[in-house]
Amino acid sequence: MKKYLYRTLIVLCFALVGFSCEKEESNEEVMLDDVTLNFAPAKKSVQVDLPLDRVSNYWHIYAPSEDSWLQYEVIPGRKSMYVVVDGNLTDDVRSSYIMVRSGRQTQRIQVAQDTEGGISLSSDYLPVRYLGASSSLTILNTEFLTDLSVSVEDTETEWCSALIDGDRLFVNTRFNDRTEARSALLTVTGKRAITGETRTAFVTVYQGKGGMTPYVFEIPDFSESQVYKVMDGQKQVAQITREFLRAKGKINAQAVVVYPVENDEVDLSMGYVAQIVLANSDLDDATYTYAAPTGAVHGGSVSFNMADNTLSGYIAGTLAEPVTKIYMPGDVGMGPEEVVGSQEATVVPHVITDVRNAETNVYPIVKIGTQYWMGRHLNTVYYNKNKNFETIPTNVTTNEADRRKPNYCIYSYNNGASTESAAVTNRERFGLLYPYLTIGGFETVAEAGLSNAEDLIADNLSPEGWIVPTKDEANSLKAYLGGNGCMGRLRRFVDYDAEGQPQVFPTAGRPDDNISGFNAPRSGYRSHSGAWTSGAENGCWMWTRTFQNATNSSMFHVSDVQTSQNSARAMSIRSLNDGGIRIKAQ
Repeated sequence: MKKYLYRTLIVLCFALVGFSCEKEESNEEVMLDDVTLNFAPAKKSVQVDLPLDRVSNYWHIYAPSEDSWLQYEVIPGRKSMYVVVDGNLTDDVRSSYIMVRSGRQTQRIQVAQDTEGGISLSSDYLPVRYLGASSSLTILNTEFLTDLSVSVEDTETEWCSALIDGDRLFVNTRFNDRTEARSALLTVTGKRAITGETRTAFVTVYQGKGGMTPYVFEIPDFSESQVYKVMDGQKQVAQITREFLRAKGKINAQAVVVYPVENDEVDLSMGYVAQIVLANSDLDDATYTYAAPTGAVHGGSVSFNMADNTLSGYIAGTLAEPVTKIYMPGDVGMGPEEVVGSQEATVVPHVITDVRNAETNVYPIVKIGTQYWMGRHLNTVYYNKNKNFETIPTNVTTNEADRRKPNYCIYSYNNGASTESAAVTNRERFGLLYPYLTIGGFETVAEAGLSNAEDLIADNLSPEGWIVPTKDEANSLKAYLGGNGCMGRLRRFVDYDAEGQPQVFPTAGRPDDNISGFNAPRSGYRSHSGAWTSGAENGCWMWTRTFQNATNSSMFHVSDVQTSQNSARAMSIRSLNDGGIRIKAQ
C-alpha cells in the first residue's frame, strides 16, 4: 500500500510541474506579426481574418480616436473583423493602425490609404510617322476618375484627332506632305471620383517630317557590340541598341531599341522598342528575375531625359512577336509595316577602333540610360594623342611611392609587358590595370594640379571622343540602374577553371544579372602595398577622374561608388562617351 501511495505522489508531482511549466508558457506576452492593409482612395470595407487563439468575444480593440476615417466592426464568435476606411478627400497619403488584444496575444493591423491624384498617362509625348497612323496611350488610373474627355487644339484639328475609350487614349493623324515636322497639343480632362475636382493632363503629338527617304533594315545579333549603326553609304541614319530600360513603375527590361540619326546626332527622345528581350514583372526592383516576355509587348516607344539620365517616357508595345525587320519612313514612325519603295540600309557594329603606334584595340560600346560606355576595360600601353602616344612605363614594384607614379600592369603580373601565357590570357580577359595618376600621366599630385576634393585629373589615356568618368557620372549610372543594391546589373561575373573554361562565380547575397550588358568581369586589382586582390565578391573596380586627397581618389565598382580608394592601387578603366557619339540636344 505504501509503495502504491509513493508512486501516486511522484505522478502528482510530475503533473504539477508540467502544469506549472504550461502555466508559465501561457503567461508569456506574444506580439504577432503585423497585418498590413493598403487601400485605394475610395471608401471601402474589407474582412480581415486574424491568427489569434480566441474568438472576437474576448478581444480588446483600440484605434487612435483622432483617426475618424478608420473604423472597425468585429464579427461575433469568429476570429474576424471588418476594417472600414472613408474616402480620402485629402491631398496626402494617410496611415493609422488598429491594436487587437486577445489574452496574452497582441495583433497590430497597419492601415494605409492612397490619395486621389491627377490624371496619370503612360507618356506625355507621342511620336508618330509622317505617313499617317493610329496610335494610343494608356490612362493609368481610370478607376479613380470620371467624365474623361480629350480635345485637340483648334489649329491642328485638320490633321490630328483623338478620343478616349476606357483606359485608352487613341490618336489618329493624317499624312504629312510638308518637309517640316509638326505637333499638336492634346488636353485630357477628367474629374476625381471622390471629390469631383477637375484635373487636366497634356500630351504632345509629334508627327515626323515628310519627304524623307524611307529605309528598311534588319535587327543584328549584337555579337560585336551592344550598339550598331544603320548606314546609307557613309551617312548614318539610325542607331540600334540592346540596352536596359528602367523607370520605376513603368518598365524593367532589356530591349532592342532603334533611334533615328540625323546630321550624325542620335535622337534619344524618339526610340522605337522593336523587341523586349528579357522582362521583369516587378517594376520596383524587389526581385531580379528576368525572362523572355509572353505577352504582346513589342513595338513600343521610349524617350530619355539628357539632363538627369532618366527614362522620361515609355509606351508599351502591342505586338505579340519581336520585330526583326524595321521599316523607317522618316525621323519617327518605325515599325514592321511595309513602306513601299524603302531603300535597304546597311547595319554595322559600332565599336571604338583605337590605334596608337603599332597597337590597335577594338572596344564594343554599351548604352545605359543616356550614357554610352566602353564595353570592355581599357587595354593600352600608350597615352593618347594629347601626349603624342608616349609609352606608359611598366614593372614598377619597389615601394608605394613608385607605385603611385604612372605605370600599368596585368592582374597578377607587375610587368604589364609579360609574355607568359597566363599573363597574356589575363590581359585578354581583363585588360590592363592603372594607378590613378596614370590617367593623366603625371608623376605627382602637384604636377597634376590637384589640391581639393572633387578636383578632376586631366585625361590623357582614353580613346579620342571618350573620357574617364567623374564620380558624379558614376553615381548617375548607379541611379539609373536602381541605386543601392542594383550595381550587380553591370556584372558578368565569371571565374575560370584550370582549362580556362568560364564558370559562374556566385556572389552571396548579391543578385548579378548583367542585364545592362556592361559585362564587368572579375578583374581584380593590385593594392598600394603590391598585393593582388582577386574579384572575390565585389568583382570589378574602375577609376573615376575625381580626386579626393593626397593619397585617395574616387572609384566605382559593381557594388557601389566610393570616394576614398588609395590612388596607388592599379585598377581597371572604363571610359565614357565624350563626343564619340553625338546626341541631339533636347
